[in-house]
Amino acid sequence: MSAPAVAPDVISHYRLVERIGQGAMGEVWVAEDLQLPRRVAVKILPRHLSEDPEAVERMLREAQAAASVDHPAVVTVYEAGLHQGRPYIVMQRVEGETLGARLARGPLEITEAIALAGRIADALAEVHALGIVHRDLKPANIVLTARGPKLLDFGIASVKGSPRMTATGTAVGTPLAMSPEQLKGLPPDNRSDLWALGVILYESLTGRTPFAGGSFEAVANAVLNQQPPAPGTLRAGVGHDLDFMVMKLLRKDPAHRYARAEELIADLASCEACRTEAAPPVAREVAAPRLAVLYFEVLSADADDAFLAAGLTEDLIVDLTRVEGLRVASRGEVMPYRDRPLPPRTLARELNADYLLQGSVRRAGQRARISAQLVRASDGHSVWAERFDRTIEDLFDVQAEVSRRIVEALQVTLKPGEQEMLERAPTRSPEAYGFYLKARALIDLRSRDNIVAAEAMLKRAVELDPEFALAHAALGECYARRAMAWYAGREAAEPAERHARRALEIEPDLIEAQLVMALVHRIRGEPDLLLMAIESIVARDPDQVEVLEWAGWSYLSSGRAREGVELLERALERRPEYYQAASFLESGYTMLGREEDADRARRQQRERLVDVLQRHPENVHARSLLAGVLVQLGEREAGIEQAERSVAMASNDARIHYNAACTYARAGEVDRAIAELKLGVKDIIGYLSDWPRHDPDLASIRSHPEFIALFGQADGA
Repeated sequence: MSAPAVAPDVISHYRLVERIGQGAMGEVWVAEDLQLPRRVAVKILPRHLSEDPEAVERMLREAQAAASVDHPAVVTVYEAGLHQGRPYIVMQRVEGETLGARLARGPLEITEAIALAGRIADALAEVHALGIVHRDLKPANIVLTARGPKLLDFGIASVKGSPRMTATGTAVGTPLAMSPEQLKGLPPDNRSDLWALGVILYESLTGRTPFAGGSFEAVANAVLNQQPPAPGTLRAGVGHDLDFMVMKLLRKDPAHRYARAEELIADLASCEACRTEAAPPVAREVAAPRLAVLYFEVLSADADDAFLAAGLTEDLIVDLTRVEGLRVASRGEVMPYRDRPLPPRTLARELNADYLLQGSVRRAGQRARISAQLVRASDGHSVWAERFDRTIEDLFDVQAEVSRRIVEALQVTLKPGEQEMLERAPTRSPEAYGFYLKARALIDLRSRDNIVAAEAMLKRAVELDPEFALAHAALGECYARRAMAWYAGREAAEPAERHARRALEIEPDLIEAQLVMALVHRIRGEPDLLLMAIESIVARDPDQVEVLEWAGWSYLSSGRAREGVELLERALERRPEYYQAASFLESGYTMLGREEDADRARRQQRERLVDVLQRHPENVHARSLLAGVLVQLGEREAGIEQAERSVAMASNDARIHYNAACTYARAGEVDRAIAELKLGVKDIIGYLSDWPRHDPDLASIRSHPEFIALFGQADGA
């Protein structure tokens, strides 16, 4: 253990536990989060440097730079600020060996070095897209964790728009990794980081640095004036292609290096592929391209224009989902990114998309300018772009034209009837369409009052246009959500079914209406009909994560855990952060007796939920799920505390009472579990009774008389 150091016991809501490092720019401590069950790293500027404005600015600059990056290979920054005049940064605690320590034992395997460089280059692509230059990339700032490399220390990061941090005439960085332009005191850019990555890749392949010397001056002279031998001359098996890449990264003139990290990624991927060419070719079916339609940006001030832009986005998703040769991210997948200005590569990675459709809407009176572009995720290049100047009444024509252009750009062959389907307008009533758009936005907010308000708008929409299929489906969804949110019972099924069937009469293949019918079967407790509906939807659109999650839970509720687990695993492959699906998957593993998988899933879920709550502490549903996970992982008191906090935060939410019951049952608090369970299901016993009888969280109380009175005898009891 490190020697004791003088530091405040608590900073913000973090209790400092142990100092684990100290350098010129500060001390690093392990700390306990007093609000969430985790340990973090806290970096504090030394007291004697806190009076230096430049040091303070540099450390806070680190936080600003790192906090804006969302990439699995970049350390997560949680919080930054001043405590008693001393700047601090709270960040993810990463455990592992630095790349510098690993290279001290010798070079990496060649394929390992290529993979590492690819991961770091991918992180740099997103960092650079945000206008950030790291400026101090080196092996000591890369930690090799069990989940891959993590890039640390943005302490001297340069951010566009910060003149002080980009001033010329001062060399900033670590000598062994500094580019020629940095040594000359010139402003660095993306290519300076790529030089540093070249230095790292060189050492990873050869076990030695390309530029060495016994002093700063000697190293600087080597960087500016000497050419290192190609890695292939120092190690057999490197190959000419890899030699070319490394030496291109290390060219003295930045204009002759790779200009963008994406170019290096493509070459590394090709190089890595060459190393597996000896394996016999395997015939693979070419998958249909996957497209994510992002929410269009609103460039005008009128609040109604936000509904206009959202409607354009959502109708494009609906239309393009009908094209069999395309896979399209659903509204639910895209919605979380609506107000997050992330680089295209980040969005494509998180949405598992090959292409992104981006756009903007600017309205003036009755005319609108709509810009749209199709971006290839692999390199960020625009495949197609166009601007449309039309009247508001022509928006459906624009939508149809954008859909056609996307299909053409992606070279998708339309099947009979699909062209006509793309050209069909959802309604010819602009007023009805306006009501629908506003209602759709309210439904997405999910609160009881908003659902009721949305119902009123949708009723008006179908009065204005009785043939408006999407409005009928959305109205049916409102009724179904009343029951699914546990503030209505089976009576909600009748109007939900009526409007869903009307929508299907108008458009027989409308997936939104088919989903409402599945909800109706769930509410009525009709498992066979529910599973038939779910199987039909999944067969049509196997990549919709919400459908996969819903189908998986439905199978679990029917005692068919094997089928449920398969669908839930597929959902998490698509969206690893999807915590509700992960919760059901852990239950599925437990139901199948796969305890090792269940334990691994719990530990991953713990990290996932803590991350969600760090970003959204008001998310009471995630907190209620975390409570049960903590109890199962042996953190009983912490789990009970989170359950109590959840109930206090949402005492009228039946789902939170149900999750609290699961936590107390796992903790052996039988009376509390039964009390919370009765509060949770008092209004919806009829259609929910199948899940409690199978839910492994409630296994310890299934023989309790009050459980049997609520749900009947459990299967096999």
